[in-house]
Amino acid sequence: MASSKRSVEFFQTSEGAKIFQIPLNAFPGFWVYAYLVLIDDYKVLIDTGSNWGTSNQGLEEGFESISESIEEQINLADLSHIFITHGHIDHFGGLAYIRQHSTAQIGVHELDRRILSNYEERLLVAAQRLMEFLRESGVPAEERNQIYDYYMFPKSLFSSVDVDFTYQAVDMQVGPFRFLHTPGHGAGAVVIRLHDILFSGDHILSGISPHQAPERLTLNTGLSHYLESLEKVKTWASDVKLVLGGHKNPLTDLGKRVDEIRALHFHRLEEILQLLETPNTVSEISKNLFGKAEGYNTLLAIEESGAHVEYLYQYGYLSIYNLEELNQESRPAVIKYCRVNDALEMLKTLEKKGEKGYVLI
Repeated sequence: MASSKRSVEFFQTSEGAKIFQIPLNAFPGFWVYAYLVLIDDYKVLIDTGSNWGTSNQGLEEGFESISESIEEQINLADLSHIFITHGHIDHFGGLAYIRQHSTAQIGVHELDRRILSNYEERLLVAAQRLMEFLRESGVPAEERNQIYDYYMFPKSLFSSVDVDFTYQAVDMQVGPFRFLHTPGHGAGAVVIRLHDILFSGDHILSGISPHQAPERLTLNTGLSHYLESLEKVKTWASDVKLVLGGHKNPLTDLGKRVDEIRALHFHRLEEILQLLETPNTVSEISKNLFGKAEGYNTLLAIEESGAHVEYLYQYGYLSIYNLEELNQESRPAVIKYCRVNDALEMLKTLEKKGEKGYVLI
């Protein structure tokens, strides 16, 4: 059983910036990190937790622990900036609480700005696209409704918050902080570099592969964008000594972890091609890949499978098996995919190129 209490951890950059990793219980049994960074006149919070349950309390307790360790009182009202790494609620939901106690400047990438500042509209559009995707993926109506409820529940924790600046508008730099746009896991996802430490959000994590969803749900997400972004980070931050993610343990070898994540996705693509020797739906592919999922994990499994199927279809490895049926339907029909004749051979060619450092697209 996961511990109900975790401690603040301390890190320091090569130029003396103090970094405090604050663990927050974003959802039952699901932990996320926010980071308080102190350097010169900058008091920066990177990500905020979810606003659910004890997440806000954990943030306050984290600030109390930090105050004790530096022997100086610091609280939310003292923040100069809040940087959001990407528009997923476990990373920005706490803004709804923090804004009541802080006038800090809130920053996010342009492509995630509407998620924060026009949240209600974005949620309705995203939910509609999700239901269309689930129908086409072959998810039965009753299960679609259950997944919809899972999807909407945590989203009720937030309401629109104004953004003070966007990263591209400030040339991807605020004081000593540098930003790199890394679309894929989120449309406006960024990694943040401070001296020799990289804050990776959910883009690169130890032990797990960051979740992927089809780009048809949100533009500038999807596996193709994600793989491109992995390679960008590998070059841009090749000399960092430490990677601090939004979840899991710190990383000390960025390049190795990028290669591991890329290899995992390549293996998953090959698995799907093997499965699609026989035509099938995204829903059935998901069950073959991940087994019987429960609760919110059902949605994650279908989206992950859908992202890989979308990638294979985009690049010509798959065709639609029941095209005539789709042409006759008045509403979105269930889609069955099958692999093209030489798909496995083409993918193996890319695998060899991947060993030399090429992006698998």
